Amino acid sequence: MNILHETEKLKIEYEFELARLTEKSSGNVLFEDDFYGNPSCGIIDSENNWAIIAGIHLRLWKPNQTKKFQNESFEWVHSLRIKNPNIIEILTDPWNIKSSVWELNIENSELTKVRDFKDYQNKEYTENVEW
Repeated sequence: MNILHETEKLKIEYEFELARLTEKSSGNVLFEDDFYGNPSCGIIDSENNWAIIAGIHLRLWKPNQTKKFQNESFEWVHSLRIKNPNIIEILTDPWNIKSSVWELNIENSELTKVRDFKDYQNKEYTENVEW
């Protein structure tokens, strides 16, 4: 298993396009999700109140609820970062013509496009993308 992110209580891991969020103390799987291609990133809230796994689509987990986000304008997530306790910033594939930055409101599950992201189009691949 490959670990995408973990806290003291939870971990996000994947193997062969299957991702899962697991409770570390008990080994209980809180949810699983299939991805076309492996997931590229994941993030868990510092209070363990929510988790996100992303790749071709994005899956938000909160206790007793999961929500999948995917459409033609929003797919192939490259990176995630926390803007504030309720907002996650999302960067889609920087080398894709549709590359963009999005925000996901954790409280109401509202996904909003913030801007296009053209900085890496027609450039060589790099591990470190500044956005």
